[in-house]
This record gives sequence, structure tokens and C-alpha cells, in this order.
Amino acid sequence: MPSTPPRKVAMTGATGFIGNALAQTLLAQGDEVRILSRRPVDATGVLRGAQWFQGDLCRPIDVGFLDGVDIVYHLAAELHDPTRMSAVNVQGTKNLLAAAAGRLRRWIQLSSVGVYGPPKDLVINEDTSPAPANEYERTKLAGDHLVEEACRRNGTEYTILRPSNVIGANMKIGSVFALVNAVRRRRYFYIGPRDAVATYVHIEDVVAALVACQAAPTGRIYNLSCDCLWKELIECIASAVGVSSPRLRLPAFPMRLMIRLLEGWVPLPLTSGGLASLTNRSCYPADRIVKELGFTFARPLPEAIEDIVNAMS
Repeated sequence: MPSTPPRKVAMTGATGFIGNALAQTLLAQGDEVRILSRRPVDATGVLRGAQWFQGDLCRPIDVGFLDGVDIVYHLAAELHDPTRMSAVNVQGTKNLLAAAAGRLRRWIQLSSVGVYGPPKDLVINEDTSPAPANEYERTKLAGDHLVEEACRRNGTEYTILRPSNVIGANMKIGSVFALVNAVRRRRYFYIGPRDAVATYVHIEDVVAALVACQAAPTGRIYNLSCDCLWKELIECIASAVGVSSPRLRLPAFPMRLMIRLLEGWVPLPLTSGGLASLTNRSCYPADRIVKELGFTFARPLPEAIEDIVNAMS
């Protein structure tokens, strides 16, 4: 990770999976870190040295949180409850932008490749037109647009980072743990095309990319994914848990039909979303951030999946 001079940094989402890792990195490199959170203090003690501001993105933000700040990292988002996504992801972004107007040099926004919608093209890059298909994707894209408009109007530099599925030992995404368990118990089988692509990126690389965005040309959007074939990922998991690699492969169509008929009526080990992921053939090249910022993946997949395996041991 390139060294940078100490900065005054304000953050939202610092208690989340990605935000916590970023805050620790910024503190370790000597930055002055301010954290906006509904929690009054850091109960874990992990972010010792950060200055805490209690507040709620859904309400007007205390401008004192942003006074004298160089950079804002806006990572907070509602991921699970569709009824709160507009309030947090859109109105919350609008409230923070209003408080930040004229008070900082750069805004760094954590978005998602989900804003491009369900994969349709084999290659999805930053020039692909967004086509969000659910409330999370729609509200994240709306937040991105608010940032673009406000920063251009106020003359604030900005960068938007769109990672794919972020993994790491401390993550709470049960589907990846379930995947490892399925391979370990020899219950995993391939579905659909042999060239299906897994779209993941390690938390350490997401943090490194967020730090690198401090020096990005203003207005740039970067996708971040370390794609690999599902076959390569599963073979790496099998090796790590000490079992033979799966060989069985079933056609996707009958599986898709069965899930469509039964989903919502009986518990299924695989959802329609999970099937779409396992049969995906699209990829999200990180060429732009590599070329423009000299970014390199420190924890490339599929080898980086060993973090998850080790955490489950």
C-alpha cells in the first residue's frame, strides 16, 4: 500500500466489515480519523485513537464532524432492510453532502458493482450503463448520482469505488461459509457452464483501493473485483479442507426450473440468486484502477479464500 502523508479523515460506516478495516488502516498510518456512528463510543476498543461523533445519517448532520476535514469516506449503507434503504442510502447521502458542502477536498464513495444490475454481458466495466434491478442497487446508484452532482457543483474532488462481493475472515456473509462447508462435506457439485466466473475481492484489497482513491483523478469510477473461474475457487477450497475436488456437474436449466417452482414454498439449499451466482459468466475487470493508480491485488483469488477456511477451523 503506498504511503501517504497524514490526513484529517471523516468516515461513515466505520463499524461495518469494510469500514472497520479501513479505519484501522488509516489510524495505523497516522491519519486523524473522525467517525460518525449511532453508537456513542467504540465499544470494541479496536478503533482506539479515533474521534467519535454520535449521529444518524437519516437526520441533519452536525457540521462539526466535518470542520477542517480533508477527506470523507462514505461507506455507510443499509444492506438488508429494503424499507430503510432509501432513507439511509439516498437521504443519508444527501444529508452528509449538505453538511460537507465547501468543507473538504475529496469525497470517496463506496458503491457496488450491483448498480450494473444482473450480469448480462461477459465483460462489465465502468462504461457499462447501470441497470439496477432491486431496491439496494437502485438506492446505491441514486447515492452515487447525488455525490457526482453535488461534488461537481461544489468543486469537490470525488471518487467512487465499486467492489464486487467482498470476502475476509471477519465477514458475516453466510453464503461463503456455507460454500466452504458444502465442499468440506463433499456435498458441492457444479452447475451449468464450465467457464462460470466467481466475482469476489478480498477485504485487504478493497481497503488498499480505498486508500489509493485519495490520489485518483477527480470524477473517476473504479470497479474492483478479482475474478476467477468457479472451478479454480472450488478446487482451492477442496485443497485447503483436505478433500478431493468435486467432479459432478449438472445442467442449469432443470435446477433453475425446480428452484422457480419450489422457492418460497419449501426451504431450499440453493436460492435463485445463488444459482445465478454459480452459473455467472460475466466478469468485472479492474483494468482502470490498475492502469491509472498502479493498483495491484495483494490477496488475489482463488488463493485468498484460505482466509475463510482458516477462520472456520
